[in-house]
Amino acid sequence: MNNTFLWPVAFLLIITINPVYAALPDTLLVTDLSRDAVNELPKGWEQILPPKQHSLTSYTVEYTGTGPYIHTVSNSTGSWIEKKLNDLDVKTYPIMEWEWMVNSFPQVEWERDRKNDDFAIRVELVFDYKGGKNPLNMIKKGLITSLFRHYPPELVISYVWSEHVPVEEGYASPTTDRMIVIPIESDATTVRRWMHEKRDIRVDLKKYKPEENLVLKKIRIRTDTENSGTTADSGVRNIRLISENRR
Repeated sequence: MNNTFLWPVAFLLIITINPVYAALPDTLLVTDLSRDAVNELPKGWEQILPPKQHSLTSYTVEYTGTGPYIHTVSNSTGSWIEKKLNDLDVKTYPIMEWEWMVNSFPQVEWERDRKNDDFAIRVELVFDYKGGKNPLNMIKKGLITSLFRHYPPELVISYVWSEHVPVEEGYASPTTDRMIVIPIESDATTVRRWMHEKRDIRVDLKKYKPEENLVLKKIRIRTDTENSGTTADSGVRNIRLISENRR
């Protein structure tokens, strides 16, 4: 058989098998809850208990007439759930959309103060250098930070639903200089109503870390009331990352 005729077949096999050539989906559904059990932690998500915290915020799958969602309940707690995204390039998926709802807010006066830094619901993006804890990345981050501060992420963008702080430009978190807090909603009159959000995360990343070549490591869902010692109740669903082709 003439080997010339085998080359097109071999090339097609390479395109099919090699992930570099395989077509990427237009949308990545981060919260696919269609097969998750009620009252259980959503599959693929990990509960994280930060230092000095002793109790967990509740994150469970619930169902309504419009479908499943993640129900969050915090009672003087500040833990979160997170899902790994395997060094995702935001140039490939620059848009994030989601829906969220607040049933009750923590009892705080001004969330920009450290003692009032509690929110009914946060959707957070964790950015860092590609490749993890290799020596070059540790040097970039700083050896003291890497060795003695447990290698924190280079940047966390925290999209929040605030009760008091108006929707405005992002600000540095009062608890860490590695987090930018961006109020997306600020209105208690919309309580118990699902709100749809759309954000160009590539623009936000470029604004706050323009000089760094960072990748998206994880996404977090968080309801926290540990500073105020109060309670909060919220929901979030349909978090999805959308490619340039779908814009």
